[in-house]
Amino acid sequence: MPAKRSAEAQLGLPEYRGHSRIERLAFGLLVLFIAGALLGLFGDGPLSHTTATSADGQVRIDYQRFCRRVTPQLLDITFPVPAGADSIELAINDEYLHGVQITETFPQPVESSQGQSAGKLRFRTEGNSKSMSVRVHLRALEAGLLDARLQVGPPGRPKEVSFRQIVYP
Repeated sequence: MPAKRSAEAQLGLPEYRGHSRIERLAFGLLVLFIAGALLGLFGDGPLSHTTATSADGQVRIDYQRFCRRVTPQLLDITFPVPAGADSIELAINDEYLHGVQITETFPQPVESSQGQSAGKLRFRTEGNSKSMSVRVHLRALEAGLLDARLQVGPPGRPKEVSFRQIVYP
């Protein structure tokens, strides 16, 4: 009985020998790209949401590590209120402020000002409160890296937190 010939051999075509290296590499890159997208590498997802804390761990900022230009996003800032403090200042460095547009702040600050190297927001506190949260709604204005440095605390005694965001076009 003669050996069966493949369809390729019957048509005079070279025999298929499997996927080329380039095809396997392209497929692997596609799988990595899709996995990254699902995990939040390009927007919302577990890789995108993160927290930055001050050196002593008392000030915490929840933010998106990866975001898109002009897309609304949040900074949730939580910090302790010292006993007897009647106000708290939040200072945001100029470099970060030039790259974003703050659309809303909750609670509303009682005063806002522009210093030499930072924008400052002052909030009233309730003397008996143990901690306070501030939510800042903003939009990134340009693609690239945004380096933020926030100082939070009573006037003259701030705690500093730094973080970096990657803004996609």
